[in-house]
Amino acid sequence: MNILMFRPKPSAETIGLQHLMVVEPLELEILSALKREHDTAMIIDLIIEKRSFISFVKEHQPDVICLTGYITNVSTILEYCRATKKISQKIVTIIGGVHCEVCPEDFDDPSVDYRAVRNAAQVFTPLLNHIEKGTELPAGVFQPADTLENTSLPALDFRIPFPDRDAVARYRHKYFYIFHKRVALIKTSFGCPYQCNFCFCRVITKGAYAQRPMNDIIQELQSINETEIYIVDDDFLVDKKWLKSFFTELRSRNIRKHYLVYGRADFIAKNPDIMHEFAQLGLRTVIVGFESFSDKELDAYNKNTSVEMYRETMAVLNREKIDVFATIIIPFYWDRGDFKNMVGVVKSLGIHFVNLQPLTPLPKTEVSFPPEQIIIDKTDYDKWDLAHVSVQPTKLSVAEFYEEILKSYSAILYSPSVLWKYLTTYSPGMLFKMLVGGCRVTQQYKQKINEARKNA
Repeated sequence: MNILMFRPKPSAETIGLQHLMVVEPLELEILSALKREHDTAMIIDLIIEKRSFISFVKEHQPDVICLTGYITNVSTILEYCRATKKISQKIVTIIGGVHCEVCPEDFDDPSVDYRAVRNAAQVFTPLLNHIEKGTELPAGVFQPADTLENTSLPALDFRIPFPDRDAVARYRHKYFYIFHKRVALIKTSFGCPYQCNFCFCRVITKGAYAQRPMNDIIQELQSINETEIYIVDDDFLVDKKWLKSFFTELRSRNIRKHYLVYGRADFIAKNPDIMHEFAQLGLRTVIVGFESFSDKELDAYNKNTSVEMYRETMAVLNREKIDVFATIIIPFYWDRGDFKNMVGVVKSLGIHFVNLQPLTPLPKTEVSFPPEQIIIDKTDYDKWDLAHVSVQPTKLSVAEFYEEILKSYSAILYSPSVLWKYLTTYSPGMLFKMLVGGCRVTQQYKQKINEARKNA
């Protein structure tokens, strides 16, 4: 069969990170590796492509279309499926991705033939056999009208093949993550052993945590041509013994890469020896969920960290010259003083890059609010991006809340000392890309401020 696999283009409504990062569609590369010998598969990255979705469908006349995305892509994916069925009812549409796994009901539409709700890497090849040969529908795949309530799901299976990275060879030089140029992705574990109540990642794996076999990880890592490696685990810095084994393999096989990983502040603070060793082996950046600089808020998020620890976290990272990208949650009850305090603490800690995320009740997490407090409709999927204000602020207007977010970004990212660090550390090309991306995000926030004022 002729299979087209699409990563959708973000909506113009979605604020943010697509202007500062575009990374390879790893989930589609995994599916491409699972095609059968007589299948042809083509991955089309619409974030990069200038052409429309429909133009590719008309040109290639596929038997099957696969689409994957996040909550912000739901409306676009459904639009693509409906457009496909207008071209030909014979084209089979398959939807997957983390949002489909958690909220398959959002894709229950006549234009969607199949939804991969559980173990996509195990069900994809059998699903192709079902479509072509009428074999049994694999468990974990939904047809129209199937729901989580009326359909049994198999146990979670976290095995994955090596991705088919050649399938995006024409795009690879364009993939980057903030200041990391030509980035490749690898996943070494699934889920997270911690219990933060706002986290959607835990919902995806039902609270389970599993690591891939070390030999598989090292073999895949050796097969990647890029030097810049983004390890996309929900938390890579978990198991000290496992990390030691990873370090041993890097040394014994003389693997020389640069790494970007997610890690918790408490692990970093408590394990300076591990961080030192990892820095010697190529760790360049850690994305750290600081979330808050209030112990009361950290307790409310079930974060199990403390503000006092953060200074040691940053001392370790600064000592090893490891960059930090900090994520911070902005609660709906903050006032201007809270924003000012946050900015002051960030600067005092020596944090130069932040992602400010208004507290967002993502579906099926433990964070919820009464309907009257939610100011974005559930079906305005494009806006559930962890950047829109989704809960009514209590001490500021919505416009004022956006203004404080934008002011905070400016104060942190564009101070003279930070700008000097950028100029003396990163290439002119990446600096220009970040400048353009930052300007686009700023314009989006300004648009939100104007919209909020008009609607007030």
